[in-house]
Amino acid sequence: MLIVDDITKNLQVVGTILRQAGYAVTPATSGAEALEGVREQLPDLILLDLMMPEMDGLEVCRRLKAEAATRQIPVIFLTASNEMEHLVRGFEVGAVDYVTKPFNPPELLARVRTHLELKHARQRLREMNDEKNEFMGIAAHDLRSPLNAVKGYSEMVLEDTALGAENAELVHKIHEAAARMAEMVQNLLDANRIERGEMKLNLAVTDLADVLAAVTETHRPRATAKQQTIRLENESAPVPVMVDPTVVVQVLENLVSNAVKYSPPGKNIFVRLKKLPQAVRCEVQDEGPGLSAEDQKKLFGKFARLSAKPTGGEHATGLGLSIVKKMVEAMSGKVWCESELGCGATFIVEFPARVM
Repeated sequence: MLIVDDITKNLQVVGTILRQAGYAVTPATSGAEALEGVREQLPDLILLDLMMPEMDGLEVCRRLKAEAATRQIPVIFLTASNEMEHLVRGFEVGAVDYVTKPFNPPELLARVRTHLELKHARQRLREMNDEKNEFMGIAAHDLRSPLNAVKGYSEMVLEDTALGAENAELVHKIHEAAARMAEMVQNLLDANRIERGEMKLNLAVTDLADVLAAVTETHRPRATAKQQTIRLENESAPVPVMVDPTVVVQVLENLVSNAVKYSPPGKNIFVRLKKLPQAVRCEVQDEGPGLSAEDQKKLFGKFARLSAKPTGGEHATGLGLSIVKKMVEAMSGKVWCESELGCGATFIVEFPARVM
């Protein structure tokens, strides 16, 4: 544990209280000395004097929170009662608590113990989350190959003209189930890759008009099968954006696919591309049931379960939109939804405009 104070007596008092409670303590008499000490050895917690000459506690805390290696260290400010107005700034730069001078030993120890326990609990949660992500990644990866095999073999069987209508229907159902499971596995892999920070983008100037036209054509057969009409309102001129071409296709396919999935038969789906002064906007509007205010709050959350249901028996994993949001934001874009219950929904993606 690191104690930082420019007054030696305060270091002695706090150090004695903590050592008697069984804590190992390292003192520092200035902000610069504290930062140097942290670089040599990361403490579990820092007790930091708010007001010091040359470099005050606010600046020390700001620098600690700016570095990935030190931002998780809890910082408790040591402050005199007449310095309370500075504490708001202290919390803004990342402090978790404060202790006032003169020190009350039980209070000091209680605050130290509480924040050490919270730190260790957060660390354990991070470790458990990492373990969960690793397990999901392994499980999803190992499932992908056998599912692809089931899809491939079922496609081969369907090509047999002597199969018979009844058997062909059964094999077709097997193929659809395998395809649905493969999609779920891919979503899990994508979510796991994003959470682990392993999503690598290959940004390039891309004509979004061409991409959107291709995505729309891909989904026309499904829409036609549900008696839906996709109406593309595209810009004729190139609409350049700086994105990963593969990832932006995945984003737009998800939005158009959802519009088809949740729209009733016989409805229109409007896909629009607009050039704004500083951005390029893509809109996917459906004539489905719309979204309640409660649904909109959790729309982009992981494994979201909404009141709206697919209209053709399609399957929904609840992962798609959470992945879309992370992918769009990774490409410096933003995504949101505008909807009223009973009046359909419009999903909007914006990217900064680029000059080709």
